Amino acid sequence: MTVVPLDLVKDLRERTGAGMMDCKAALESAGGDIEKAIDILRKKGLSQAAKRAGREAKEGFILVRQEGGKAALVEINCETDFVARTDDFKGLGLLALQEVFARGENGLSAEKVTQRVADLSGKIGEKIMARRAKVVETKDGTLFTYLHSNQKLGVIVELSVPNASVKNDPGFQELGKNIAMQVAASNPVCVQRADVPAQVLEREKAIFREGTQGKPENIIEKIVQGKLGKFYQVSCLLDQPFIKDDKISIQELLNQTSKRLGGSSIQIRQFVRFQLGETLPP
Repeated sequence: MTVVPLDLVKDLRERTGAGMMDCKAALESAGGDIEKAIDILRKKGLSQAAKRAGREAKEGFILVRQEGGKAALVEINCETDFVARTDDFKGLGLLALQEVFARGENGLSAEKVTQRVADLSGKIGEKIMARRAKVVETKDGTLFTYLHSNQKLGVIVELSVPNASVKNDPGFQELGKNIAMQVAASNPVCVQRADVPAQVLEREKAIFREGTQGKPENIIEKIVQGKLGKFYQVSCLLDQPFIKDDKISIQELLNQTSKRLGGSSIQIRQFVRFQLGETLPP
C-alpha cells in the first residue's frame, strides 16, 4: 500500500472538497498520483449521485440575468435549504447561469456544469440538479425581469411598442416592472384568450356544463360564458385584475399607459415564470 503524505491528502481535499478519509483512500488507490485520485473521487461522486437520483430536490434558488435584449432564467435544486445557502451551491448557480447566457438553454448540460453538479453532490451527499433554463432574446422589444427577494420566483417579460422613443420613458419602464410583478404574483397561464389551447377550453366548458341538465340551452350558454369569463380572469394575463388596482384589468392598464405615452400601442409579447420546485408539464 502506498504511504500517502498528509500534506498531499490536505491538498486533494482543498481541490475537491471531499472528506479526508475519502481523499486518503483515493490517493492510496492512485498510487499517490493526485490527478488520478481526483478522477477516482469524481467517479465516486457520480456513483453517489446516481444512488440519490430518486430523492426529491425542491430547495435551491432561481437566478436571473439580463443584458440589453437578452435575459436568462435558471433553476438550481438541492434537498435542503441549508445547502442552498452555501457558497459552493451559490457558485454552481452562477456557473450555470454563465453557461446558459453564453450557450443558450443547452448550457445546463455543458461539461463544466455537469461536472460541478457531480462533484458537489459527492461532496455534500445531497441530490443536486441544474433543473431548467430559459433564454429570451428580442430585437425590437423590451425585456423586463423580476426576482423575488427569497430567490424562489423569477420572471422575464417582453413588451413591444411601435415608437422606440417611448422605451426609455419612466412611465413605460414602470409599466414593464409592474407587468413582471403581476406575472410573479398572479401566475397566468398565457398572455391572451387566443393563446388558451383549444383542448383546455373544451375541457373547461364541459366542466362548466355539469349540473346544468334540464335548463334551456340559452341559459346554459350564459352560465358557461359567465364561468369562462372568470376562467380568463385567472388564466389570461390581459384579463387579470391589476395587482395594484383591481378595478382595472392588465389590458386596461396597457391602454391607459399607451394613451399617456402619446398613443403608442403597447403589447405584451411573452412571459416566462419560474417558481422553485413547481411541477413541470410532461
